[in-house]
Amino acid sequence: MDIKLEMDNDVIILKLIGSLVASSAAGLKKQTVKLIEKKYRFILLDLGKIDFIDSSGLGACIAINRDLVASLGTLACAGLNENVQKVFRMTRADQKILIFDDRHAAVNALTEMIATADKSS
Repeated sequence: MDIKLEMDNDVIILKLIGSLVASSAAGLKKQTVKLIEKKYRFILLDLGKIDFIDSSGLGACIAINRDLVASLGTLACAGLNENVQKVFRMTRADQKILIFDDRHAAVNALTEMIATADKSS
């Protein structure tokens, strides 16, 4: 799996390409841990180019979400295809992680959350 890192406003976007499976989940988790250590709190996983996700990939998403919540941040996922959506729905991960149809909607929502967090600081 390839990971492309982008930034839109203060939202970190990780564009994932390929399959999010056991062999790639650890690398994704490691990269997000580094981002959280650098105080990035709002991360979007663009899953539009993910063709398959297994339990390890889903576990990585849940762990990333847990780490971000502990840092007062938010994880969002966008662009899930039907099969990936089904995995999130069946495991109820969609009730813990923000899911958006497209990247634009996710970036807008996260940007709004950043603005709200900045006002309350």
